[in-house]
Amino acid sequence: MRVEEVRVCRFCGHIDAADRTGTCARCELYHGLAILPRQAAEQLTRRLRLRVWRRRLFRLLLVGVVISVAVGWALRAYFDRGIDPPRATTDISASIGPQTWAQVRRTPENTGFIPDPAPHPQRIKWIYQTEKRLLASPAVVGNHVYLATEDGRTLALNRQTGQLVWAYANGEPLSSTPAVAGDSVVVASRPGRVVALSRDEGILRWETPIPGSILASPIVVNGTVYVGAADRNLYALDAATGRQRWAFPTPSWVVSAVAYADNRILVTSQGSLLYVVGSETGTERLVYNTGLGRQVLAGVAIEGDRAYFGSIGRRVWAIDWRSTTYPLERALLFWKTNLFLWGVLSNPPVQKGTLWSTRVGGDVLHTPAIAHDTVYAATAKGEVVALAAATGAKRWATDLGVKITAAPIVAGEAVLIGTETGSVFGLDAHTGKVLWDFKTEDRISGSPIVVGDTMYVVSHDGKLYAVSS
Repeated sequence: MRVEEVRVCRFCGHIDAADRTGTCARCELYHGLAILPRQAAEQLTRRLRLRVWRRRLFRLLLVGVVISVAVGWALRAYFDRGIDPPRATTDISASIGPQTWAQVRRTPENTGFIPDPAPHPQRIKWIYQTEKRLLASPAVVGNHVYLATEDGRTLALNRQTGQLVWAYANGEPLSSTPAVAGDSVVVASRPGRVVALSRDEGILRWETPIPGSILASPIVVNGTVYVGAADRNLYALDAATGRQRWAFPTPSWVVSAVAYADNRILVTSQGSLLYVVGSETGTERLVYNTGLGRQVLAGVAIEGDRAYFGSIGRRVWAIDWRSTTYPLERALLFWKTNLFLWGVLSNPPVQKGTLWSTRVGGDVLHTPAIAHDTVYAATAKGEVVALAAATGAKRWATDLGVKITAAPIVAGEAVLIGTETGSVFGLDAHTGKVLWDFKTEDRISGSPIVVGDTMYVVSHDGKLYAVSS
């Protein structure tokens, strides 16, 4: 029996009659042609076609993966959507109710304002003495004053008498304000540990080690503890368990409390960059650069759509924190800036989020306070400045003639300022006039706070003063 032979292309599998000459009728190649029995040629054709389909399927899968990655990137970059970290298991927040100061700067926006009027400090109600200096303001909730001490303890004191209610031995120095949320007190120790204690008894509920020193005070919002560390990360911890939800990397140490508003966290890290981060996802939403030599060394305060902060270079800034930095925008801004400096562009580019920047009489090393449609900032040289929140226009400036060592607080109609000499000054919030001063025996590093009819002052002399009218 004679076997039929055909001409087959080894590249595309096309079959022709054996006596056909020239190139392949399909792919027009010549050097891949061969004379084979029809059965062998058909097997070769099937293998080649299968290979072609495999390649097509692989390409389709590759295109699908690329599209999926691009869509995921776009959702995350433009809309803050995607695969979220673990959600918080509770919804507790530090209270901002009347006659309460539950965490550093009182409000999650870091405003440092309480409606309670500041007392004229004429009477010391009580003093609590610790063994070492005190560096951070207390928290006051209900009948207790909660204090973190340099001698390694978390204390609950009777608000009326100053008597010790309970003490928890952290075993490590603490230099931040406790945050009281629900029935828990959250405290961060300087070597890098965050603990939650029962509010009424001081019993340990959970502890979470952080791989870096902690100088910033924690805040608690919607079931999450937010705290920055010296390992250059901002951490979000579940307030009920201490389990890490996410961590956001920054260029340097995070030593100031973050600010929160409308599912956004604002964080600074000892450089010229301010970050706005999604509170549920830990993803970057905005980057604001204050420029070379204008490092932001303290935290941010928020009111409405504006965020306020001070910097080296004698400036106070206001930005629209709701703005979003999209991919490639910062690179485009960089080149536009260079083109302006080279004289190619006639107008300098405006960084997204910019509202105003006002020059003041010295470097601003502390978080400003916000009240009465005014930004209150303190310079390192001793000047307190009041700026219109909307425009940055200067309303008044008062030079105290002494180095200011604590962030300003506004209680009612008074601005409270702590100084290097141990004095706390009360200034009229509308005129800047010095209303009174209260003297301790050493430097003030924690901001004085007011709750009810009492002002609480911590000093390097190791004392917590409760002062009233």
